[in-house]
Amino acid sequence: MGNSVSITELSAPNQLKAVNAFAKFYIQLYKTESLEIISSYVPAGYLSDINAFITRNRYLTKEGLLAISVEASRTDYVQVIAHLDQSFTSNGVPETPWHDWLNAHHKQLVKES
Repeated sequence: MGNSVSITELSAPNQLKAVNAFAKFYIQLYKTESLEIISSYVPAGYLSDINAFITRNRYLTKEGLLAISVEASRTDYVQVIAHLDQSFTSNGVPETPWHDWLNAHHKQLVKES
């Protein structure tokens, strides 16, 4: 893991790849009303902007919603990811798969409460 980088250190194409993967994960959590863990790490403004956009465009297909959400909210997604303590390989793949990240942070929050 010596070559890990943050979301902001990725090249533009690899950052877009990372944002797309995260947005797909995020939209799934949004649709199941399971954003509690992410929201505990991220300032509300970023999430509310993304959520409002998803809500306004909920009629789209999964693929359509993903594409338009990333296009409209890419900067917000980058800021959300930056607050989540996630590292990436230089080609934009998260060091910890997002579902594993969620499970690990859920366990951490349970221990703290």
